[in-house]
Amino acid sequence: MSEKNRATPGKKYMLAAILRKYLDRIPTTLLVGPYCAKMAGYSIREILMNAGKSARSHLAFYNRFHPDSLIVYNDIYLELEALGCELEFPDDAISHPKGPLLHEKKALAGLRVPNPRRDARLPYFLELCERIAGEVRHEASVGLGHSGPWNLAMHLRGAEQFLIDSIEDPPFVHDLMSFTTEVVKQLGDTLIDMGFMPSLGEASASCSLISPKMYKDFIFPYHADLCRHFRSRKAMMSLHICGFIDPIVEEVLESGIGFLSLDAPSSLDKAVAAAGNKAVVMGNVPTRLFADGTPEEMEAAIDGCIQAAPDNGGYILASGCEIPLNSTEERIGHFFEYGRAAGKKWLQA
Repeated sequence: MSEKNRATPGKKYMLAAILRKYLDRIPTTLLVGPYCAKMAGYSIREILMNAGKSARSHLAFYNRFHPDSLIVYNDIYLELEALGCELEFPDDAISHPKGPLLHEKKALAGLRVPNPRRDARLPYFLELCERIAGEVRHEASVGLGHSGPWNLAMHLRGAEQFLIDSIEDPPFVHDLMSFTTEVVKQLGDTLIDMGFMPSLGEASASCSLISPKMYKDFIFPYHADLCRHFRSRKAMMSLHICGFIDPIVEEVLESGIGFLSLDAPSSLDKAVAAAGNKAVVMGNVPTRLFADGTPEEMEAAIDGCIQAAPDNGGYILASGCEIPLNSTEERIGHFFEYGRAAGKKWLQA
């Protein structure tokens, strides 16, 4: 990218969207995910185990594409590992638990909230965030992600068993959610102390897996509690839920979140209408387009997102979720080039 096109730091575009105004174009970024490892020639296992290699991978992506916000990828099982769950680390795939930690409900009483500055690889994540922020903070916003309470609870218990628990033993589900909420608060508070904004991933909280009633009964109270807690620390909470959330999007926003990262299966029109002036919405470009989409498909998806964007700010053009490992530089480059141009043209129309 030329120096002329980089004259305005990306963080100013992001701040403008938050303040409900656009500059000369709509802010543009990507959820890069583990794809960034390819940019520096590392395996996924290497970037999940070494903060320096992960930082170099993220910065290689940043220096190639200059997103307005560099969103830090991390292992979604970091907190789970710190709680005592054993993980497997394939060379070229994301890590995964060897099995659920809470085979027995009574084991919950023996779990302790981990210390983010001491336990397992949580210090690695903090170091990674600091390394990246130290390099790009003056130019771009730094985003990040850590697990939400429902994701943690489901991984601790096992998805199938936890869904059964929600029917057979709701008090246990609430006990586990209360505990995982404290885990999220502890890591979130540490990130706030470091100058970052808590940003939760709740892949398993979508209506692709659960009912709207389950969200209302078992998840909403804890999301609302987290939002109140972080706002008391003068910080907004960001939330990403994979898949389809149209039936619960109003309630998700009522929890008090400041940002909603919206996956492609959900309606951007509906999310923007529900968000109003309460929250910034980002995302909705289908991730598959970064691996096998045609230029025309990518452009049509971007145009659709921009047309759904609110006129007064409050939208960030981005992928709906993390881009696939088999994404191509050509397609990513086209997303940024066309997205910036289309976002500028729309504002000038």
